[in-house]
Amino acid sequence: MELNANEVANLLGLSEREVREETHAGKLPHLDVQGRLRFNRQAILEWALRRDHPLNLGIGQMELDGLPSITELFVSDRFYYDVPGGTMAEVLQAALKVFALPPEADKELIYDLLISREKLMTTAVGDGLAIPHLRVPVVVNMPRPALGVFFMRQPISMGALDGQPVHTLFLLLSHSPKQHLDLLARLAFLFRKAEFVELLRHREKPTTIIEWIVHTAPNGKPSKTA
Repeated sequence: MELNANEVANLLGLSEREVREETHAGKLPHLDVQGRLRFNRQAILEWALRRDHPLNLGIGQMELDGLPSITELFVSDRFYYDVPGGTMAEVLQAALKVFALPPEADKELIYDLLISREKLMTTAVGDGLAIPHLRVPVVVNMPRPALGVFFMRQPISMGALDGQPVHTLFLLLSHSPKQHLDLLARLAFLFRKAEFVELLRHREKPTTIIEWIVHTAPNGKPSKTA
């Protein structure tokens, strides 16, 4: 997606004058189209993420009513099977196409953010799992955090440290950065469980996976019998 200087200023929380000054100084990636400045949104997002520059996504952070348990995140109708694509970009496009989100959610922006983040460092966590996320988390206005579980039609290489191709992708959308990081930590508990990984590898039914989670981690923490 192509942006003008004013749109870049809004995205980066700068004045249009500052954007033009940074651009003319060669600090912002841009194109000069017949004397007019134009910017590629993915390039700008990648520039911001590399520098930990705050992004103004036009979404106010919501007050939290309390952190949901890990079991509340997993909902049967947010498991998606046979997601097509031979690359991370193709899989993510297909995943966002079917992911149930509010009408006001900007899926194109979410896609650009996640792809820009992936260019900096893989979000594959090993054992064939990946959870695309940002240093600046994807924050959307939703009644509750949303987690999508996507089983790929074919495993794809994402440069995981263990060298394994990714067969299952998790996409987490949260109300705030703190909530996002807390929920990621709870998901990490499940990722360390070999039984959980095997359930995903064999593409078990949502009810089977959810039942296992409820038994093993009712509060996102090890149960006394685990």
